[in-house]
Amino acid sequence: MINLKKIALSVRTAIENALERSNLPDSESAVRLLLMIAAHESGGFTYCRQGGNGPAIGLFQMEEPTYRHVIDYLNRTGKFPAVSRVLPFERMLTDATHAAAIARVYLYTFPEPLPEPTDLDGLAAYAKKYWNTSAGKATAADYKNAFIKYVWEGRA
Repeated sequence: MINLKKIALSVRTAIENALERSNLPDSESAVRLLLMIAAHESGGFTYCRQGGNGPAIGLFQMEEPTYRHVIDYLNRTGKFPAVSRVLPFERMLTDATHAAAIARVYLYTFPEPLPEPTDLDGLAAYAKKYWNTSAGKATAADYKNAFIKYVWEGRA
């Protein structure tokens, strides 16, 4: 049987590596938010492409227009030069570290600060507001519940 907690630990490592290697804003809040998004969007770390052919790919289920937005932001601002601007969108399917870096840059573009790492309700609301948006069908509770089910070890 697959141990999803071990997969979550592996995803956490990819996120931490992405933040460190790419010199991205790093905090436990950022790590938990990205884990929360990945846990929900990938169906508990079980797929990297919804329905086998959906437009969103990778653990974070990012769509190509969002990916292009992030690359354009990086090119326009010159921020975070360690984040690759040349990898193709499809790399999100196989490279969790790159996907995490792109996801973190996307979230960085919003001026609202991240909630505290112990504020799971706040992180979930942030995920809903900025990742899923008001147009998406997920709820803040969906993000929080996925984090608790697939990631949470009961620690604050």
